Amino acid sequence: MAIRMPAEHGAWGMLMVPFLSAAAVAGAWNVPVMLCAALALGLFVLRGSADQQGGWRALRKPEHAVLALVLLAMAGALVLAYGRAQLIAVAAAGVALYGMQEAIVRAHNESRAEKRSLAAELMGVVLLSLAAPAAWIAARGRLEPEGAQVWALNVLFFLGGVLYVKYRVRSLLAHREFTGWQERLAFAWPVFFYHLLLLAFLATSIFLRELSAAVLLAFAPGILRASGLVFQLGQKFPIRRLGWMEVAHSVVFAALLVMAYRFSG
Repeated sequence: MAIRMPAEHGAWGMLMVPFLSAAAVAGAWNVPVMLCAALALGLFVLRGSADQQGGWRALRKPEHAVLALVLLAMAGALVLAYGRAQLIAVAAAGVALYGMQEAIVRAHNESRAEKRSLAAELMGVVLLSLAAPAAWIAARGRLEPEGAQVWALNVLFFLGGVLYVKYRVRSLLAHREFTGWQERLAFAWPVFFYHLLLLAFLATSIFLRELSAAVLLAFAPGILRASGLVFQLGQKFPIRRLGWMEVAHSVVFAALLVMAYRFSG
């Protein structure tokens, strides 16, 4: 059976936006960055295809085995030929996070509370966002404080997006009308609480001059989107359109984040 492309476009955004934003802020579009991009995409496709075809046992199939060998050769070139040894640490972190996510998924499948647990999705954000430090290491040879900061900001943005989508879907599955403000806030309080904490963190970091004030603009659309959830609870919507809207939000975030770093630098 041929390799299958991962169907969730939101996950594509969680992978590529951190990678591209980190590479753009690092400002080096060299051969290692191109190799690392191909490696990240290849691993993402391999994992998604294996998940759809019986797990990692699918690596026994010729097409999966060939892809795995090509990716291994790319990884070897990055570490041995270009000296990006820190990518080994990123890979180790990715393996650990993937293992934790799989454990969460297995436990969730046993409980069958909902199709996909919030904990597994949040873990997936952290896992996919490892593309940011990988891109920075590929671009500059090692992870620097600014690269770690770009990585953290991507994680914070996508965690908010996952919470927003999760509670919007949950409100639809609840099959009930949300009337008063108190009921709405009580239902989706994790979304609002998270974004209040996020806003406080950004404001404090800007006040302490650890972040440029322009970074707040990158988060503004996402914070406004989360605020609008109070009016959207229980409303029907096309799932696919919501997914593409999240991709659009992530692209806007990446563009504004890169500009914030470019202007402040």
